[in-house]
Amino acid sequence: MRKSSPCLTWFAPLLTIVLIALGSLTLTPAVQAQGSDWRERPTAHFTILYTPGNEVIAEQYVGFVDNIYEETATVFGHRVDAPITLRLYPTRESYYQVNPMARNVPGVVAHADFQRRELVVIIEQTQMQQPEEIPNNIRHELTHIVVADLSANRINTGFHEGIAQYIEHSSREILQQKAQLLSQARNQGRLLAWSDFDDRDRIYGAPDVSYPQALSVVAFLIEQHGFGAFRNFLTISAGSSGYRSALERAYGVSPSDLEEQWRDWLPSYLEGGYAHNVLSSYDLAYPSNLIAQGRYAEAQAELEQAVEWLRQNTNFQGPDTLATAEQLLARSQEGQRADMLATTARTALEQADYARAGQLVAQARDSYSSLGDMRQEAVLDIYAQQVARGLSADAQLAQSVHLIRTFRFTQARVAIDAAAAEFAALGAQDKLERTLTVRRLLDERQRMAGLVILSLGALGLVASLWTGFSRRSREVW
Repeated sequence: MRKSSPCLTWFAPLLTIVLIALGSLTLTPAVQAQGSDWRERPTAHFTILYTPGNEVIAEQYVGFVDNIYEETATVFGHRVDAPITLRLYPTRESYYQVNPMARNVPGVVAHADFQRRELVVIIEQTQMQQPEEIPNNIRHELTHIVVADLSANRINTGFHEGIAQYIEHSSREILQQKAQLLSQARNQGRLLAWSDFDDRDRIYGAPDVSYPQALSVVAFLIEQHGFGAFRNFLTISAGSSGYRSALERAYGVSPSDLEEQWRDWLPSYLEGGYAHNVLSSYDLAYPSNLIAQGRYAEAQAELEQAVEWLRQNTNFQGPDTLATAEQLLARSQEGQRADMLATTARTALEQADYARAGQLVAQARDSYSSLGDMRQEAVLDIYAQQVARGLSADAQLAQSVHLIRTFRFTQARVAIDAAAAEFAALGAQDKLERTLTVRRLLDERQRMAGLVILSLGALGLVASLWTGFSRRSREVW
């Protein structure tokens, strides 16, 4: 049976919740049989299928579907294979002919078919929606396809519906309506356990609870732990036995603890937090906190995604948000540069390249100082002390060589012994070996010098004796 995703539509002011679980329906061959009735309008990423008479509406979709594809690809960092089919049914009746079981679920607007990479919209139903809701149908259903693609179609129903709602650009009024339903469910003790998210019947059987709750759970995970961690959860799910193991691997916390944290966080969400959305309002508090904690690589990953999206949606966000995100991105990059300099300084110390290590330590200090980050100051102090000791030992070794060449062997030995002791303490094995080699050279020079002195002494003695003998002989003569 082909798996598809349902769509939740909120009709103000009645708050009618309508959905269709196409996973339990079978699409008839009528889809293929009606092929001759469909006309095609290709775009960069979609093939829009529509019936004669709906050319104008098809062109309206042409105007925004590719932008939504790019927006969604940017958010998730993942591009679904194109083209994606967007099929525009003119009426409910034409849709029911292909999906007869949908007659029992009034109000269906759209659905997504994961395996076919097909989105379906019923034009007649969209006439009851506000203009801004029509693009949200595409956002919602396209998100289902992206999530299925990232997770090898192993994300459960609850999380599927939660993230699809979170990606929408919902009005505050709709979000408030969902929050009110969720608050009622909480007060009545009707909240679902996260384990119920695996149960399609529980999700689709009580959408007035399950959909607002699923949205709040996804909002909690993204806004408290970042979108990057949630995306990891999606991809990890592809190779996990279930949502619990995927959550634990993605967040490093047991699902039970996460669920308890969500319950503690929920009151703040119901009191107005529902209006915040990391992806639509780009609350930059999370990456800012990462930078404040010195977690620069994680911050950069979050901010690169934010900046790319904000650049494409400047009119929606405003230039100030983009400018702030770009400034934070620059700080995260500078932080990573500082981390790299400190790491490279440590490597230079391990290689006993003290001059280079000293330069890198100074550069790292300047970089961290520009960020106001003093956490690495103690480590850099240790590095600087090791640099000073290493440079001093280098100087002593160089001086000992000069002293040997000028035959000041006693002073040379003192310098060599001091350098050898320092290199041994610093763990500079290569330089220690070099110093011991100089010491052996010193020993050899001293032996040679001793032999020379002895030889000269012997020659002097012989010369002295010869001179004395010669003089006595002449006197006798």
